[in-house]
Amino acid sequence: MKIVLKKYWVFILLFLSAACEQNEMPSVHINLLEDIGWKYKTKGEFIFSKSPNDTLKGKLKLRGGMSSRYNKHSYTIEFDSLFCPGSLPCDDDFILNANYIDKSFMRHKISYDLFREMSPSNKSVRSSYIELYLNNQYDGLYVLMEKINASFLGLNKSDSLSMLFKDPPIFRTKPYKKLDTGNIYNQKYPKFTVCNQSDYLETFRDFLFNSSDSEFTNHIKDWIDVKSVMDWHILLLLTHNGDGLQKNFYLYKQDANTPFKIAIWDYDHTFGRDGDNEKNDYRKVMFFENSIVLNRLMQIESTNYKKEIKERWSELRSSSIISVQSLIRHMDKNYANIIEDVSKNSERWPVSEKWYFDNYTIKEELGLMKKYVKFKVNALDTYFLELN
Repeated sequence: MKIVLKKYWVFILLFLSAACEQNEMPSVHINLLEDIGWKYKTKGEFIFSKSPNDTLKGKLKLRGGMSSRYNKHSYTIEFDSLFCPGSLPCDDDFILNANYIDKSFMRHKISYDLFREMSPSNKSVRSSYIELYLNNQYDGLYVLMEKINASFLGLNKSDSLSMLFKDPPIFRTKPYKKLDTGNIYNQKYPKFTVCNQSDYLETFRDFLFNSSDSEFTNHIKDWIDVKSVMDWHILLLLTHNGDGLQKNFYLYKQDANTPFKIAIWDYDHTFGRDGDNEKNDYRKVMFFENSIVLNRLMQIESTNYKKEIKERWSELRSSSIISVQSLIRHMDKNYANIIEDVSKNSERWPVSEKWYFDNYTIKEELGLMKKYVKFKVNALDTYFLELN
């Protein structure tokens, strides 16, 4: 009997050991072969813990706009061959997001996952957590993400009317500063210097601002996928992403026969936090007057948009894709996955540095987010109920 029990406990210990190994945070070691910069990609070697015997070759560079001021940086990676990082699809382009300002490390991930759950036609990147080592030095917890580009969005590269823009100011009702490069709509595909699609977007913008109400109603769906806009609109309201009206999205057109669609991006200033990391006034429903497309869809009764978005909210609520419980499950799942690694990251990048509005820990940040969704979901139920 003792021998049997001994074998039994050995089996249990082996099982638990294997389980711990499976739950261990994956890591990537990057050996830099050259100094890394912002403009040009430099060579590097990559070793992932899931395949420690394989050394991948590739290039990387620093990335970020406003986030470039933080000490912890994000990276764009281009491998020399396809890489299959387990939970993400195989590709040669990825992003290592530092996720510096979001102490929860999950605002991006939850928003992207939720947008995909809302509809299989919604495009947002898949992501997973990973530890980064640079030249054998621990550099923190990161979010490994797919990269939004023409291939990711399924653009038909043989079609002259397939195009992609990042944060184009096409919907802005207020004056905006134009880019000095002439690429005022931040065209990403095709290359701006090869085929300038600004005139096409100018025609769309002219339609948005200057068409009559009847013209707008009859032709808006020729220009843009209203279902895509509707889910984007709901996600903006749910996350209270104030920046999202003006930027934090990609506008893309797959070919000549399809309208523009929205792909979301950059959702760290959400779920109770604003752009400067202070707590936001989420008790107010976000206004849409600064977006011409949302403004006209909401104001012109003949578009039937108010009725349709009200029905869409009800559909998402009844399916429990949007509910307090499902959002908290997202949070708890991510929290359980990263809690130990966030503590390690905080030793490398203290949460008390000057960029943070307060000294919240991840546990306190998670409490803020849960308080936010409990209020916001119920507040939006009332908002859509009263929407006429």
